Amino acid sequence: MLAQHKIPSVVLLSVVLLLSIGELVAGTSVSFVAMMAAAMLCIGITYNMLGGSSTIGGIFFAAYALDTLVISQFAKVLFYEASDKDLEVPQLTMAIYMVFYLCVMVGTFLFGRFRLNLPKPLDTETRSQAGLLYTVSVSVGLLATSGILQGAQTQHSAERNFTLVFSSLLLFSIVLAVIGRVTDTGGQHSFGLKVFFPWAAYMVLGFLGTSRSGVVVPNFVYFVTCYASGYRFKRRHYLTVVLSIVALVTVISPVEMYLRQFREESSFRERNAVILQHLAALPDWSSVKEATEVANSAGGDLGASYFDRPGTFILSRVSMIRMDSVLIDTCSRGLHYGFAGLKNDLLMQIPYSLYKNKPVTSSSGYLGHLTGVTSDEIDNGYASFSAISDSYGAFGWWGVIMFGLFAFPAIFIIYESMFDMRRPWGIVAMGILVSTGVGASMGNLAGLALRTPIEILLVSYLVVGIVRMIPNKGDQYVALKP
Repeated sequence: MLAQHKIPSVVLLSVVLLLSIGELVAGTSVSFVAMMAAAMLCIGITYNMLGGSSTIGGIFFAAYALDTLVISQFAKVLFYEASDKDLEVPQLTMAIYMVFYLCVMVGTFLFGRFRLNLPKPLDTETRSQAGLLYTVSVSVGLLATSGILQGAQTQHSAERNFTLVFSSLLLFSIVLAVIGRVTDTGGQHSFGLKVFFPWAAYMVLGFLGTSRSGVVVPNFVYFVTCYASGYRFKRRHYLTVVLSIVALVTVISPVEMYLRQFREESSFRERNAVILQHLAALPDWSSVKEATEVANSAGGDLGASYFDRPGTFILSRVSMIRMDSVLIDTCSRGLHYGFAGLKNDLLMQIPYSLYKNKPVTSSSGYLGHLTGVTSDEIDNGYASFSAISDSYGAFGWWGVIMFGLFAFPAIFIIYESMFDMRRPWGIVAMGILVSTGVGASMGNLAGLALRTPIEILLVSYLVVGIVRMIPNKGDQYVALKP
């Protein structure tokens, strides 16, 4: 059984108390701090009710809370800045956050233990089948992931559909390799050549695609697989995590921001050639820094950082409260867009082969123009607003209550009913949910709850089914009695 790593009540109360005192000392208003403290308590209680770090729901909820609220508030205290500063409507924003997390807590309490009788992904039966499955997963997953990280040439082509469905296989091969390495070495080692190849491939493709998630996700999947396999981390692993975060913030992310200006309007080969050419030229660091500052200030004042300190671009990207406040402010005067964004996101989940005239503009582009964050010259921007602000912007207070009370807990129920985090497909499902669900809109979260489990289920039956039909040397078969 996996360790739950729940938060003791004394620790939760002490941390929230210290955080509240820190915000008050930094000049944050009392009402803002009170609502923040209530939201933090709801987050801690909900995380514990979900089973802590031993469940997919617990890990996803922890990542979601960190990205929307927790990281930003601790960082504000660390920088000695008022937490209600640099928000469009701070009191209303925090009130919406508090109500949302309160409703999630109540919904988890009422429905958290409920499970559905849903089909499970298909797994291999023998070690030789697992070895063949690894080879197939690496080959197909590498082809698909190179398309999804680099961007398919057409939005609705067969190639695009292929990348979306089979891209998870490269992550799946990392999971298989780590589990095999831990098992073969009796828990002494977790990294080997079989782990290195798909891990490095995903990292390189992510970097060439200037995708930070492409760099973060394989490392996240690796560590979660180690944890789920019972592998005990050593000091060097924790040191590696710290150094990797420092490298991401100080080097990798700024360089990716610089390279993004050379990837537009080009094919897969042309884009890679141009990016490698500029990498080989060793760009001046001042140019890299300037590109980061331009990206940070995109959208004028609305794109400003939540923090006053320079060099906090990455920290602002994992502090969604800033952009949420922009959307909440836009819709706080009675302007609610209803099902407009949700409908687009849901229709975009339908395969192009079934719906050729489906929308091409997601809710991100729609909300970007609505708030003024996305320039009028850009057809479909990618401004990030969480489902919290999206639910308020669409339906007002009732949207926040209903989404937190019913829709959000439903995600936990579906994933916990279908997947086991101790199994390879469960780890992949959790990795996809965390990497794409944090910061997703209501419609995209609905797609993760409905379409993604079905896709993983179909891929598992297709790939594992084929592997099971192939005779493998060393497999033992039991003869049927007459």
